[in-house]
Amino acid sequence: MAADYILKSKNVFTGTDDVPCEACVIVSGDKILDVVSADEAEQYQDGQTTVIDYGDKLILPGFLDSHNHIGMCMDMVDESFCIDVTGCTCFEEVMGAMKKFGEQHPDNKVVYGVNLNLFDMNDGFIPTREAMDRYFPDRPALLWTWDMHTYYANTKAIELAGITKDTPDPNNGIGKDANGELDGSFNDEAAFMMQKVVHRPDEERKNALRIFMKKLNECGVTSVSCQYPCGAVKPYPLYKLMEDELTARINFFTDLFEFTPENAEAYKKEYNSPMLQFSGLKVLLDGVLTVFTAWMLEPYTNNPTVKGFPSIPKEKMKEKIFEAVQHGYNVRVHTIGDQAVRYALDVFEEAEKKYGKIDRHHAMEHIENINPADIPRFAQLGVIASMQLRHAIFYVDDAIKYVGPERVKYCFNWRSILDTGAIIGTGSDYPVSYFNPMLGIHAGVTRTQDDGHPEGGWIPEQRITLAECIRAYTYGSACIFNRESELGTLEKGKLADITVLDRNLFEIPTHEILETKPVMTMTGGKIVFERS
Repeated sequence: MAADYILKSKNVFTGTDDVPCEACVIVSGDKILDVVSADEAEQYQDGQTTVIDYGDKLILPGFLDSHNHIGMCMDMVDESFCIDVTGCTCFEEVMGAMKKFGEQHPDNKVVYGVNLNLFDMNDGFIPTREAMDRYFPDRPALLWTWDMHTYYANTKAIELAGITKDTPDPNNGIGKDANGELDGSFNDEAAFMMQKVVHRPDEERKNALRIFMKKLNECGVTSVSCQYPCGAVKPYPLYKLMEDELTARINFFTDLFEFTPENAEAYKKEYNSPMLQFSGLKVLLDGVLTVFTAWMLEPYTNNPTVKGFPSIPKEKMKEKIFEAVQHGYNVRVHTIGDQAVRYALDVFEEAEKKYGKIDRHHAMEHIENINPADIPRFAQLGVIASMQLRHAIFYVDDAIKYVGPERVKYCFNWRSILDTGAIIGTGSDYPVSYFNPMLGIHAGVTRTQDDGHPEGGWIPEQRITLAECIRAYTYGSACIFNRESELGTLEKGKLADITVLDRNLFEIPTHEILETKPVMTMTGGKIVFERS
């Protein structure tokens, strides 16, 4: 059979070995026909075959961003929609940036700031409704934290959302002052109530999705996850409407609490193409470290009366996971605190004993803190550790304040988890971090921030190898999507999702990883990006 493409390089990383080799990737239609030597490649060539010799550049499987909130955040690539406050170091600076943005976009319904990082706030000020009202007395203003778990809103934004002090709040996410009045903070499940005030019409979202696809491909990403929470309006019909325009595969995970066997079967039937698939269920068990909502086994070091708490009724979650497993569906559980990690593992273990092992992988998200006794359980239960490599560098100076010198050793324990035989998959958790895989790979190899801090790496014994980082972004993520039989490695018969990088990552200093760029991205045998 003649090939459509023969992609040659001295450095082909198939994902089945730890180092690249000289090879040719043979592509016909949307599949990889084979990976062979240059001499063997000749048999696949005819007058219609395009042969591209990439020299020393690195050919590898297309990256799979297995944790991304595209449904909720695709609009954020539109610079007229919101202002990114990354880099602001005090509340006044944040408000100043938002005020300037609001003046530049007078027709925007809401002045919307994103990516507030409380770690960067030198003044230690936590935004309040009243403080934001001083800058925005007559116009809705909304500020979203970088971890996506907290909104800060002024009075006008709260009114626009229709929230009052009497709004039901079963999970204690609506912030109130000592008098019971709204203080403007909305955490975890309550934060998602605010999404509706910044939701845009489909016509505007179509263009945002096109831009998002283009930017994914520019970063070498060929598959992306869309998991709950996914915004005020479910984006799946929009994806379906634009299915022919998708240049990265979308694998979506719906709200576990909305699961019924009938709904899941309907999703499977409606969304089951190579480019757009219903891939399972998702739930948030706890919150985040920064606002003390991650559910811990022991109290926070810097807030000793608090251990965090489940962000949803934990017994209800257990009941729904049992129901999903009974019907053969996989579940992803957000678990940042060590108590949340243990509880989710306990539930998966109990479900397996009750209903048997299903033929799909469950996954747990983040696993930023873990008790050492629970490290072997991922391999034992076959649960994928979905850990976002880039996230670790956000905590290098601050985690110890929250968990103390002993527990900090068990933050982001990638090495220990891999050494038990477990599989790690990774992604950006966009917009928590940008979806350029080089950012995560650099963090995984070095455990330092981009400037090399701290010297030698943060908890350096938990670093992982370059090959392991790439596998996490390819094969491990394919396992989270339950598509490892067709994605994640360069092998005969798999879908031709391929990325070519401008240099061989295995032969450069680690700081150059951050400078590395794709020169070509192929999804399903079609070139969707080429760098001129």
